[in-house]
Amino acid sequence: MLYDRLKMLEAKNHPKAAAKNSRLRVFYGWCKLGKIRKREGISIIYENEEGVADHHRMNRSFLSAQYNVCWRYQTEGEAKDAKLLNRIFTEYFVFMDEKHIKGSLEAALRANSLADQKNVSPSERKRIADELRAWYMSEHRDYKEPIRQLDLFEGLCD
Repeated sequence: MLYDRLKMLEAKNHPKAAAKNSRLRVFYGWCKLGKIRKREGISIIYENEEGVADHHRMNRSFLSAQYNVCWRYQTEGEAKDAKLLNRIFTEYFVFMDEKHIKGSLEAALRANSLADQKNVSPSERKRIADELRAWYMSEHRDYKEPIRQLDLFEGLCD
């Protein structure tokens, strides 16, 4: 079932211009909460070795860490850095309870987009943010964006 989910995501998100990208992938999703993970947030997992996520045993451990929402291929610069690492996966987080996020979904998506701005096109970042937002809103139906004092003045400074 988990293997089928990855194949479905691959068919859905298969980029047309994959020739200029490496074959290593980046998976975006939301952290699964449980005994080990206590904080909710966006989880970004980078493959450091090609084809590992397709292996059934790695699939189970990989998908037990996060709810996969979408993926993309790594750029050449990201893939070059991945070759130097000795881990199979590298994971980064944008936690919802961080000081600058303060429970705001839009602030978390903005922080994730800013982290990707040097490697990912604006249209791709928008697609990733839309898919992460849609999944989060489907799981948290009663979510309302918190009102932060600085957001009131954000429109005046532009």
